[in-house]
Amino acid sequence: MKNQLAGKAVLMRLSIGSPGTQRADRATSEKVKASEHLGQNSGKWVKELYPPAAMVEIRRLDGEAQRYHAAVTLPFDTGCGILPAGIIMEYGDRMRRFKSMRSALIAEFIEKYPTFVEWARQEHNGTFDASLYDVKKAEAAFYFRTEPIPVPDSSHFETTVTSLLGVDAESVDQRVRDAGVEAQQELLRRMIEPVSHMARTLAKDSPKIFDTLTGNLAEMAELVPKLNLAGDAELDAIAKEMADLAKYKREDLKKDIFKSEARKQAEAVLKKLEGYRLLRPHGEGHTSCPVEAETLKKERC
Repeated sequence: MKNQLAGKAVLMRLSIGSPGTQRADRATSEKVKASEHLGQNSGKWVKELYPPAAMVEIRRLDGEAQRYHAAVTLPFDTGCGILPAGIIMEYGDRMRRFKSMRSALIAEFIEKYPTFVEWARQEHNGTFDASLYDVKKAEAAFYFRTEPIPVPDSSHFETTVTSLLGVDAESVDQRVRDAGVEAQQELLRRMIEPVSHMARTLAKDSPKIFDTLTGNLAEMAELVPKLNLAGDAELDAIAKEMADLAKYKREDLKKDIFKSEARKQAEAVLKKLEGYRLLRPHGEGHTSCPVEAETLKKERC
């Protein structure tokens, strides 16, 4: 049976790398152990290669790219996420912007590299190791790659390959079917999170209300139709209610009348989400088994 994800999504792997900022210093470790009469397994000296601020902006940008990737993909396997077809163009545009901004930051890092070496020379004093500061190696260690992979099905695997790997055709298709179910469960979890947070926050007597209270809700509501790989009309309808809930302004939510109104709406949406039952296909006959949203169980039925 042809898997249902192949025409709706691709698998996307995001790989980001940077030069290491620390190195173990064996010689210094041995000297410290000897001078302090420490045991051989007492620890080791790890030196910082660059000033604390050297990689801050690059790491911040990397974290932003990773968070975006995690937000618009659904789980499939380690290092790989399911990227719905409707987000592929937007994803490509965003990743190209991240990569361009990162290239500018890397260029700045390389330009400042001599000052980083001088900083290390002074900080490490007699333990400075010039061999750790090859600018070409440092530059080559930076990478930012996105790798799209077709969603697999058993037809992609020759008999000889599956026998060598010990993977049967049905297990490949079953893994993809399970991934589709897990993707819907993850979508449901992501929908519940900001609604539940809003309901809990507004239930407090004097809540601290930030823009993210409705901002996160609005972002998730916008993503739901794109991440809804099963095309479930009920989830899309709930997403519209989430979008309406997100229209409350921060200042209004500080007033009791609006706070009470928004709280009731949030609790009503949350009740729908927690009462939602995901039906998943099971084999060619498409019989189904319910999955409780409240528990988000992942075992096969």
